[in-house]
Amino acid sequence: MRPRPTPPQPWQPAVVDRRFLADAEAHRRDAPRFCPRCGAQMALASEFWEADDRRFYCACTGCGWSGEIIPTGEGVIGHELEH
Repeated sequence: MRPRPTPPQPWQPAVVDRRFLADAEAHRRDAPRFCPRCGAQMALASEFWEADDRRFYCACTGCGWSGEIIPTGEGVIGHELEH
């Protein structure tokens, strides 16, 4: 009887390109984690850039919401006037 072949292993890069380590860490740190509509955990957060805006295309499996989230920096930019 022949031995069973070992299952294929997940692809692992042989060498890590250090130029992308900071970008990968920033994505992990800044990617939206929760749905703005229902609060469930996000299923997808794909990052892309448009001009100077950093955008995340997100999808939620909880409520079906999908859309773009644009980080605004340290604070929140609202639509109401200052009091």
